[in-house]
Amino acid sequence: MSEQEFQAKVLSELQALRTDVEKLGTDVEKLQTDVEKLQTDVHKLQGDVTKLQGDVTKLQGNVNELATQVKNQEYKFEVYQRGTDAMVRMATTIIIAAASVVVLSSLSPAITTLVSAIAHQGN
Repeated sequence: MSEQEFQAKVLSELQALRTDVEKLGTDVEKLQTDVEKLQTDVHKLQGDVTKLQGDVTKLQGNVNELATQVKNQEYKFEVYQRGTDAMVRMATTIIIAAASVVVLSSLSPAITTLVSAIAHQGN
């Protein structure tokens, strides 16, 4: 191989190396851009996580409030049920008393006649 051929080959190899180095530089720049984008995405995700944590805390407060409201409603229902049961017992007592009055009032003339008959026999 002659000196000119050797120089041409070395220059060709150097040019290929230069092209590879430039390509590597471009790849490094792309990677840096990708890293910056990832950092931005991480910051956005951290913000989203913080927001979600706030939402979860708010939901826990709402659940606790609903639990309290349910307990209050259960108490109100229990009081209503006791009142209703008492009213039913009272109404039943009134109905039984009224029925007794009706039955006894229909027997009253017969009892009066019987008592009068017994009283007349004794005289």
